[in-house]
This record gives sequence, C-alpha cells and structure tokens, in this order.
Amino acid sequence: MAATEPHPVSVRVTLGFGGLAARRDQWEDLFRARPHEPSASFEWTLAMARHHVRPADQCLMVELSRQGRLQGLVPLVARNVPLLGQSIVVLTPLSEEYNTHSDLLLRSADADTARALIEALFALDLTWDCFRMARLLEDGATAVAFRQALAGSRRAHFLREGIAAYVLTLPETYDEYLAARSAKFRNHLRRSERKLALAGALTVSELDDAAGVDAGFDALMQIERSSWKHDHGSSISAVERQIGFYRDFCRSAHDARRLHFQWLSMDGRPVAYNLGYLYAGGYHYLKTSYDHAFRSLSPSTVLRARLLKSLIQRGVRLFDFPGEPYDWEAQWTDTVRWRQVMSIYGRTWRGRVLGALERIRHRSRTRRVVQHVDPRASRHAQRSLPCPA
Repeated sequence: MAATEPHPVSVRVTLGFGGLAARRDQWEDLFRARPHEPSASFEWTLAMARHHVRPADQCLMVELSRQGRLQGLVPLVARNVPLLGQSIVVLTPLSEEYNTHSDLLLRSADADTARALIEALFALDLTWDCFRMARLLEDGATAVAFRQALAGSRRAHFLREGIAAYVLTLPETYDEYLAARSAKFRNHLRRSERKLALAGALTVSELDDAAGVDAGFDALMQIERSSWKHDHGSSISAVERQIGFYRDFCRSAHDARRLHFQWLSMDGRPVAYNLGYLYAGGYHYLKTSYDHAFRSLSPSTVLRARLLKSLIQRGVRLFDFPGEPYDWEAQWTDTVRWRQVMSIYGRTWRGRVLGALERIRHRSRTRRVVQHVDPRASRHAQRSLPCPA
C-alpha cells in the first residue's frame, strides 16, 4: 500500500500480520519505552493475531517513525459488522477484541503521533465507516494525545463517556489495606477463611514454584469447566478461540516474566484461580474464577485476599481491574477510573449516518454513576469487534 508522510511523523502501512513474530525485539523496545497496557504487549498481540483474526477480516500494520526512529506499531483489523440492516466496516486496533483498557504501542503518546495515525487512516486503500477505540482511560496518555489531535482536526469524530473501571492503590502493608476496608468486609473475609480451612487441606500454588505454565493452565481450565460461566457460555473453556488465545498468551507472558498466576487447591483439587499481568510496578487483573461446587465457601474471596497480601509484600502498588465493573470489585476498592469511547467516522454515507446517530443517542449528559455489569444477565462470551452505536 502507498506510504504517507505527515510531518513530523512518517507512516508506512503494510497488509497482514505475517511478519509479526519477527518484530519481537522492536515490539519490546517500544513496549518498554513507557507504561503500556497488557493489550499492547507482544505476547497479547501475537496471541490475538493467531486466534481472533477471522478469514474475512482485513488486517493492516501501521508503522510510525520519527526522524528515522521507529515510533509505533499499530495492528488494525477491519471487520464487517451488521447494523440496522447494513454491513458497516469497523476499523479497530487488534487489541479491542477483549474487554481491557484500549491502548496503542507508541514510543511517545503525543498529539503529532496521534495526528499522523489519524491521517494515515484516511489515506488507506480501504473503505471504512468507523474507527473505534472503546475503552480509553480518560486521563491516560493515549486518550489525551488523541483529544489534542482531534481538537484542531476537521475529521468527523465523537468522544463520549464509557464505562468505569475499578483500580486499587496498594499501601505498604496488608494490615493497612484491611484497616481501610469496612468492618463488614473484614468479618466476611475472616468467616470465609475459617470455613474454607475447615473444609479440607488447602494449597496455594504460584507459577514460579509450580511444575510449569502448562500445569498452571491445566488447573485454570479445570476451574473454568467447573465454574458457572461454562454452562453460561462465557468461560474460557466454552469458546475454542479463547482456549488457544489464553494458552499462547500465558506461555509467552511467562517467558517474558510478566505473568502472575496462582490457584487454590482443596485436597488436591483446583477450586479458584487468579490470572494477572505484572508490568511497570502494577498488577493487571485479567481473569479469575472458581469451582461452582465450592461457592458457599467463597474460595475466590480468600484467594484474592492472599493475592493482595503477596503483591503488597512484593512492593506492587497498583492493582488494576481492567474489565467491566462488577459489584464484587467494589468490596475491594472505592476508586474508579473513567474511560472514553472514541469514534472517528469515515468519508462514507454510512459513516455520516453513524456519527449523527451516535450524537443523538448520547446527547444527554448524566451524573457519573458506576453501573455494575451483571455477568449472568446475558451471554458474555467474547464478542466480535465493537459495533458503533
């Protein structure tokens, strides 16, 4: 595809993700340049490309450079999404498939780089209706850069409030953390710990001292298959591409020494797990579940408390809940971060209609209230790339 050269950042676009594996060193250099979300990591991106790209998708790699130095790598996916009887072409970063914070692999998230990427989208040899990033942290560097770039742009766009995400700043000691929680929570935790201890012999395993990443993943899958989510259709074990994605991601993240995985066993049977990503002094809580047969014993609550204690002892100071806000998360923290949905509309009549519809639908501003998601209300198996509306 033809290259574009907006000043001072140059852009080159190539088709497909075939050369992704060979870019690992470049990817690591960019990823370490500033704090990024796990969704921008090489291990996450490679697993996404292997398991979540569909045959009809159009895949593009955007390479940004400044003064001959690589500035960013942005894998994009264009997918046809049905909406109101029409087939809408939605263009998104590859990482948008999962419900994690939106991010881009950029050495410096600044307005010049964001502006160059925006202009590159409109120079593509591809007709698209909407470019969408649905979970940009409002105060994050990427969101700020795009707001600055779009403020002086004539490109049709819309920024609106998205869903909140919980976050926890960890103190220096676990006792300090507990003291800051309610007496009701502390009493519930103590009762849960006693009940679970009386039910059988407990063992907490972590990947560092276990037989290896495959043994850990086997424990994860056993718990997922025994969770309420499996029959509900939203567990990892219920969706084949999720099995492949998480297996590859866990192996790769473990090799990069960023995976944190622990599970709780009772009498040798795995009953609960926590899966996280450690990077830049923070812990990103990616997945958790429990064996439904042990629900009355609250194994997830007990294991989560041990996780926090372990992380505090390791000096971790940020515990991030990057997914949708659930009511159980509010037991552990009172702090939320707000996210934005950014839509940029293509030069098509569908793009113009989408922009008008979105502004009408979201024209009223309401007081910020965290609306908890009920995971049992509908099937939460991972959806296709987000549809504009």
